[in-house]
Amino acid sequence: MRALICALALAVAACASQPAFDPAVPLVLTGEITRADHQTYREIPFIVPAGVKRIMVEFSYTGKDQKTVIDLGLRDPQGQRGWSGGNKSRFEIGETSATPSYRPGPIQPGEWKLVLGIPNIRDGQTASYTATVSFSANENVATTTTAFSPVVLSTEPGWRRGDFHVHTAHSDGSCDVAGTRAPCPAMRTFDAARDAGLDFVAITDHNTLTQLADIAASQKQYPKTLLIPGTEVTTFNGHANAVGLSQFVDFQLGSPRLPTLAKLFDEADTQGAFVSVNHPSLPSGEVCMGCGWTVKDTDWSRVAAIEVVNGSTLRTSGAESGLSGIAFWDKLLKEGHRITAIGGSDNHDATDVTGAKQSPIGKPATVVYASELSTKGIVDGVKSGRVFVDVVGLPGVDLEMRTLVSKVHMGGVSTFQDGDSQTINVSFDNAPADARLTLIWDGIAVEDVTRIQPTSSNPDLQFFFVKVQAKPGAAHGYIRPEIRDASGKLLLLGNPIYFVRAGDP
Repeated sequence: MRALICALALAVAACASQPAFDPAVPLVLTGEITRADHQTYREIPFIVPAGVKRIMVEFSYTGKDQKTVIDLGLRDPQGQRGWSGGNKSRFEIGETSATPSYRPGPIQPGEWKLVLGIPNIRDGQTASYTATVSFSANENVATTTTAFSPVVLSTEPGWRRGDFHVHTAHSDGSCDVAGTRAPCPAMRTFDAARDAGLDFVAITDHNTLTQLADIAASQKQYPKTLLIPGTEVTTFNGHANAVGLSQFVDFQLGSPRLPTLAKLFDEADTQGAFVSVNHPSLPSGEVCMGCGWTVKDTDWSRVAAIEVVNGSTLRTSGAESGLSGIAFWDKLLKEGHRITAIGGSDNHDATDVTGAKQSPIGKPATVVYASELSTKGIVDGVKSGRVFVDVVGLPGVDLEMRTLVSKVHMGGVSTFQDGDSQTINVSFDNAPADARLTLIWDGIAVEDVTRIQPTSSNPDLQFFFVKVQAKPGAAHGYIRPEIRDASGKLLLLGNPIYFVRAGDP
């Protein structure tokens, strides 16, 4: 009996210790940011009382005229609850619904944390912020959610065409909704991918995976277009897509939550995803905060892909400008790394199908040879390297390269001894009539290129035999195909076949 009385007393004490809340009196969090906070994260704790069914946050700060930027997110006692960066100044989270970028679910009482990311504040500047946090005991909107489960849309192996980089309302995607500029519903992106004839599209919103609910609810409506979950891990030193995720991954690089990229690579591997570095040659700093890749000591052996053609730079400066990722990728290839080249539109408005303001979904497209049309099939295909990038938008185009004897394809490894020669077959189909082959190589020499004339039965098929030989003393090398038009404009970019000395890994 005494134990029961003590237990009841403890329970009463616990209830008494829970702070009461008045919906009419919000919690106001204020503070200042200085240059010392530049490119760091600050977590501001606050207590959520028992009985809360919905949380509303409004956020504002000064210093924008001096290029100060403060990004915003939220953690509950269990972990990350959402991240809207700089694209939403107000959001709500309830038990059954939430503002896109944030995850609905039970509102657990206890310590929550407002997460501030500060990508930029100038020397000598001080910015003040105000976060108004309101609580409600009512959950006004009831919604049903569908649990995400990976699907296989086709068991047939073959080339699959898609886009690895798009954004929706779950981060900074926006479009005209009922005549007003607003966060763009994910359904618009799904429609655009289907209408562009894509086999897959990866939804890669910044530092969040809340789009998973929309993917789960909508996949059945798109039986021929695979909706792949992902996230653009957006850090102060670069952006990287993690494609094929089913759970949130930490993004606060340089903080105790993600001290180095090793944890991200480990989590991606565990979830069966791949990591690609996005637009690595873009500038960083105030002109484009964290856009270029400046992460020190990157372990390139764990990076599966590089976005060598990004839709934004493709549209504004071309596929091979100084902002292109192709030269960045080629430098790594010359160092002996084996990384798959991919492309992504980086589309933020799915309704812009003409490219009036940005590159449409599917331009550029990445074409992957996959064992099946599933997330696993596409991820494995990218990791294999049997991939090419359609830079300009040529539906139905094909590009293939393989060694003639050993049948090693793009992305594969062929061994050599000094003096060895091999013949490679390169073919492409359904390209413009003036399209021609260009070969990029390092560590090997191209001795001869023989073109087979198209046949009357297939006048669009271009077929080449290429004789290559390892350069004396070379430890490794590669050769990769490009298809250009008569003016030299890049149409298709293929991945390499790699050559290594016999006995080397």
